[in-house]
Amino acid sequence: MTFRSRTLSRLGLVTLSLACTALAQPGPYRPDADARKDVAAAQARARASHKVVMVIFGANWCEDCRVLHNNLDSAALHDYVQSHFEVVSVDVGQFDKNLDVVKSAGADLKKGIPVAAFLSSDGALIGTTNNGELEPSRKYGAQQVLRFLREVVDNHKITTPQ
Repeated sequence: MTFRSRTLSRLGLVTLSLACTALAQPGPYRPDADARKDVAAAQARARASHKVVMVIFGANWCEDCRVLHNNLDSAALHDYVQSHFEVVSVDVGQFDKNLDVVKSAGADLKKGIPVAAFLSSDGALIGTTNNGELEPSRKYGAQQVLRFLREVVDNHKITTPQ
């Protein structure tokens, strides 16, 4: 084996190792979670804290879903999200999981994911992003998502992030 082929072989192994590490990172959607129990727990916490429940339906394979969660966890949004929302991430798999929870929350996955359902602290549906408002989340920066969430809290309206 030549120096060049050994170097390329090692480079390939390093690349494969990095790819496997990235795939092994846990995502925001837990496939083994009991979505009904998680939503019920979030509603109980929201009643006690007078927050809005944000149920986000998505999957770890979905780039827009992961970007949305990264924005929610960013320094620009973290404090606002923590003080105003009880966030629940519900895994929809390949559009074949937790569909009963999707339906009971008033959500619809026809326009893509992520889809969010917003519930008041008493459990009443405030609104959803059924029209695909969050589907292109990779195009939104943290400030756009923050404006959107403020509008939800302030006006209980759901509009496309600006």
